[in-house]
Amino acid sequence: MPSSLDVDRIAMEQCDSVVVVSAIFNDHDKIRQPKGLGSSTLHEVCFFMFVDDFTLKGLEHHGLISINSTEYNIGVWRIVKVDKENLYQNPAMNGVIPKYLVHRLFPNSQFSIWIDAKMQLMVDPLLLIHSLVISDDVDMAISKHPFYVHTMEEAMATARWKKWLDVNALKMQMETYCENGMQPWTPKKQPYESGNWTCSNINFFL
Repeated sequence: MPSSLDVDRIAMEQCDSVVVVSAIFNDHDKIRQPKGLGSSTLHEVCFFMFVDDFTLKGLEHHGLISINSTEYNIGVWRIVKVDKENLYQNPAMNGVIPKYLVHRLFPNSQFSIWIDAKMQLMVDPLLLIHSLVISDDVDMAISKHPFYVHTMEEAMATARWKKWLDVNALKMQMETYCENGMQPWTPKKQPYESGNWTCSNINFFL
């Protein structure tokens, strides 16, 4: 009998059109079902949610899954457990693994959509892909942050709200970005507004 890992891997390899990916680690969020799906969307789109052991136990506690099953499904989402031996101690670090490795996890998918678990997908993913990628003939579409317009603002907010405890490492990361050519936003980079920061004056202790 194949293990749950083998079953999940086969399902991920069989996803050959559009995949929507999200993740919940340390039981920080709840699973939100997408809205506005078309009648044929589930035949074309795969929905995968990556979780850790702690989150999986929370789902079982609320009666959403049976932990003895070889595969887990909640609504449209297929739940994939990531072994704790392969995870970081910081849940924030774990969340970016499937985000950045979608192309490796789903090698046969033509398009992928990452959605933060704090968000709920309100538009059919096929419509998103068509309107934002295919019709404009581009490789990637990225949503605009509701508050910040560039990476430096996001980094300073991360330090300010202690979302990342090692502020020195965060500062070093941003300085490395600057050394490798990251520049402030200018009016030429519309539709986003220009920023006020400079690489020579990084202050993470606001």
